[in-house]
Amino acid sequence: MINSLDVTNGDSAAQFSSLREGLSAPLAGMGTAFSSSLFGLAGSLVLGFLDLQTSQAQNAFYTDLEDWMTSMTELDHPVSAMQANAGGPEMQAMFDKLGSSMQNQNSSQNAIRAMAELARGIDGLVKHIRTEQDDLRKHITD
Repeated sequence: MINSLDVTNGDSAAQFSSLREGLSAPLAGMGTAFSSSLFGLAGSLVLGFLDLQTSQAQNAFYTDLEDWMTSMTELDHPVSAMQANAGGPEMQAMFDKLGSSMQNQNSSQNAIRAMAELARGIDGLVKHIRTEQDDLRKHITD
């Protein structure tokens, strides 16, 4: 745009008007780029906050589950003591093995459920972001 200006012409108002008209389209594109960058930054902040919250909730859940399972498998628990006394050390070893396999299975199922819920939440957030982008585009073009 600047190279196309004719500086030999003495009419500075016409040159300034020509410059303003020529720069209006690139400035509109820059405005769109800037607003989409801000929208992306806001989306990134929201997703980072959601990730932090879900990881804290997941850790709290696993800690509570582990505490509960530990309380259920302690030898002073009436059911565990009865099971341990019923079959001797071999039976206790089998119960320990069964308990650990059940704990691993429950943890993996809960992790799968948590991931599915997180995926649904992210899907809803993406749909909301797309709606906001469409509204922003309509507002910018109007």
